[in-house]
Amino acid sequence: MSVPQLIILAVVAMVGIAALRVTRVHLGRSPLPGGRGRLPFILAFVIVPPLLLDRLVAPGSAESQVSGAPAVLLYGVVLLGLSVLMWIAAVIAQIVAPGRWRPLLLLALIGREVDPGDAPIDPPVTAQLAASMAIVDGANAAFVRGPGFAAEIGRPGFRDGWDALDAATSALEGQIADDNRLGLGAASEATATAKDARSRLDTLHRLAAVEEQVWAGA
Repeated sequence: MSVPQLIILAVVAMVGIAALRVTRVHLGRSPLPGGRGRLPFILAFVIVPPLLLDRLVAPGSAESQVSGAPAVLLYGVVLLGLSVLMWIAAVIAQIVAPGRWRPLLLLALIGREVDPGDAPIDPPVTAQLAASMAIVDGANAAFVRGPGFAAEIGRPGFRDGWDALDAATSALEGQIADDNRLGLGAASEATATAKDARSRLDTLHRLAAVEEQVWAGA
């Protein structure tokens, strides 16, 4: 395949990435696959398209053709160049784009709706956050509120209940941190749920330490 064909392929791929980012976020997901799926996705994005195109296009003159590893390398360089151009475009969009369209442009260009310091004041609760909040609320309900709260440390099953709430709260806090790191912001309702649960956990932990429960003093 020729160099112009590789450049066109890279442009189409970056347009596809931009569309994928917007679609995934609107579905309540991260802009691109994360965790264990991130590396396979990146490798497939960089390696598969040029090799597939190499098999599909008809061969031209030998002087203008690249294939195999050189094609993948050149394709990767073009992708890097396009990424830099998209980053520059995002900087410009942050300054001049109308407020209504700015979040969408930034999301498509760099995978973030806004800069972390300019996150939405109160974005909606995503499906992922709502599921985690429900788990936290259920675990939190195991501990009474009001005058009887301090006595919770002496009831049977207290430690198991505390561990369950701690795990659920940590998961919710992790999702909130991920959303903030991506520049998406997190709904105030989700943040309030996490803060309330963490505050109750800390209070129960301190009370258990005062009562010299071994696990709390570790």
